[in-house]
Amino acid sequence: MNPCPILEKYGGVWVLDGNKLNQTPANGRRFATGMRNAVAIEWNAGQNALYAVIHGRDSIDTLFPALYNAEDNATRQAEEFHQIIDGGNYGWPYTFWDTKLEKRVLAPEYGGDGKKEPEAGKYPAPLVAFPAHWAPNDLLFYAGKNFPAKYQGGAFIAFHGSWNRAPEPQAGYKVVFQPMKDGKPSGPYEVFADGFAGEMADNNPRNARYRPVGLAVGPDGSLYVADSQKGRVWRIRHGAK
Repeated sequence: MNPCPILEKYGGVWVLDGNKLNQTPANGRRFATGMRNAVAIEWNAGQNALYAVIHGRDSIDTLFPALYNAEDNATRQAEEFHQIIDGGNYGWPYTFWDTKLEKRVLAPEYGGDGKKEPEAGKYPAPLVAFPAHWAPNDLLFYAGKNFPAKYQGGAFIAFHGSWNRAPEPQAGYKVVFQPMKDGKPSGPYEVFADGFAGEMADNNPRNARYRPVGLAVGPDGSLYVADSQKGRVWRIRHGAK
């Protein structure tokens, strides 16, 4: 449906009164829209700005087999890292960022043919386009004092891991560090912590040993990583114990 009625109450960010209880979006103001599953969302105090890493869409191959195959579905719909601005529209469900073409394309439901682009300038490009289905579930901007200087102001992202990249190997299940300067990426992202999933030889995410889901910084600047499989929490710090 165009316009998509879901966006009236979902798929965005609303500003609400911090001093009132039991509010709904109807009590607030829609700040931004067009965001699919923005689970990893965080205020950047250093920039006085809101950021999110948004889950990309699924099922382009099963819904539109004439346009996309299973490999396309496994790899092409980016997880999008954005600064969320007042009045911003980030394109869902009308578009997605195609990692193969390195551009935003129209969703097939809204006239896309695998190549067609939306109106120029209507939706922003992501700050970073992360691989498809990695499932970003938490975002944290580091302001602690334990890690080396290069980490100051940078973004840690907990990727919960994919469930639908078959026949490609499942992927994600890691914590990534994205260097930032003045609110923008200042270099390529790097894997900060990995190995959570274990072997997972059968390519079944249910058999992942651990799946990162939450991040926090302790008073001493240590990074804490929480897991959703067994409820385990890791403490990661730099230097001697």
